[in-house]
Amino acid sequence: MVEWFINTSRRFCRDCIEKLIHPVFHPQHPPEYTARAVGVGLFVAFTPFFGVHIAIVLALWAITRAVGGNLSFNPVLASAWTLISNVFTIAPLYYIFIQTGQFMSGQWKQIQSFETYLPEFEKTSYTEFSWIEVMSTKAVALFAQFGVPLFLGCLPWALCIGLTGYCVSLYFIRRHRASVAE
Repeated sequence: MVEWFINTSRRFCRDCIEKLIHPVFHPQHPPEYTARAVGVGLFVAFTPFFGVHIAIVLALWAITRAVGGNLSFNPVLASAWTLISNVFTIAPLYYIFIQTGQFMSGQWKQIQSFETYLPEFEKTSYTEFSWIEVMSTKAVALFAQFGVPLFLGCLPWALCIGLTGYCVSLYFIRRHRASVAE
């Protein structure tokens, strides 16, 4: 039993290194493959679907694999880039999305300062509920109150940041590979 556990652990570690670590240091894919992962990860990170970003990346990856062509990307790298939006950045990101959406839809009187917006996130005590319950309750309340401005406002941010991430990472990957080749 112990020998089986040791062999299984060794195989698992070897597989992890082979599948996760080796491709980063010894890329077999063109620079666009990695740059697409950065772009997709950043695009998804700047959507209001907090908590399911990695699931969205995996769904997009499965779709691109099924479609074929040159749309595939590294799902591990893309998932890592989604971590830019986290429990600490969700309030400012939602505020920016809502205000951008209200600006885009011409609701000038609805635009408010961050100081009047922030207390909505600070009302609930974390001692009574877990942070996941608090954040999911806040997200549902924000969707109910600001659904259209929230989704509309995230689009320019997600598109611009995702595209910028793709272009910048592609530049640096190509530059790094050229310097290694010399």
